Amino acid sequence: MKFTLKNFLRYYWFSLLILIAIFGVSFYLYPMLPAKIPTHWNLYGEVDGWSSKGFGVWFLPFFTLGLFLLFIVIPFIDPRRENYEKFFGVYVLFINGFLIFMGAMHVATLLVGLGYKVPMGELVPVGIGFIFALIGLTIGKIKSNYFFGIRTPWTLESPVVWEKTHKASGKFFVASGIIMALAAFLPPVVELILLILLPLFIVAAVMVYSYRLYEQEKKNKS
Repeated sequence: MKFTLKNFLRYYWFSLLILIAIFGVSFYLYPMLPAKIPTHWNLYGEVDGWSSKGFGVWFLPFFTLGLFLLFIVIPFIDPRRENYEKFFGVYVLFINGFLIFMGAMHVATLLVGLGYKVPMGELVPVGIGFIFALIGLTIGKIKSNYFFGIRTPWTLESPVVWEKTHKASGKFFVASGIIMALAAFLPPVVELILLILLPLFIVAAVMVYSYRLYEQEKKNKS
């Protein structure tokens, strides 16, 4: 994949608009915010952490920008970089979804700092559920690489195992995303348990599934 300004703008124009919006909102709201703003909430959606205005306003935008730049670099440093061309549209779609999530969390934080009542206890799990569902909807189209997707020793070893594992795991991610979003409206303790157990379940399930596929493939070849 050749890097040119034309290609960059062609693929990442919407990503740039999201970043501009994040920084623009931060610049606009900065003078209105108090000296300290909330940046952390407990299990019950209550503020339990504060930061200075400068850190609270600018950390997340620059952190998000740094991750965006990393996303841009990854396809050029991956040993299997040629495979990115086969799923680059999906790759950019995930980046945009991630940027929207980060932007939404940041704007919500600033609004709380301004005194608005934002239900962070519900917003965060819904946002995480959105990311999981987005992964589930796109992961089946991802081709073998070293940075993006389910990279077990068995998926990296076998293109067939990679393909089958990613297509099957998409359903797990979508279902988990929906459950996480719905968990926002359950008792906080139940919500926390689900937010911890669901990712662990997915990791264990895809590891076992990819291993069994690999062993089956070896058996078929022998």
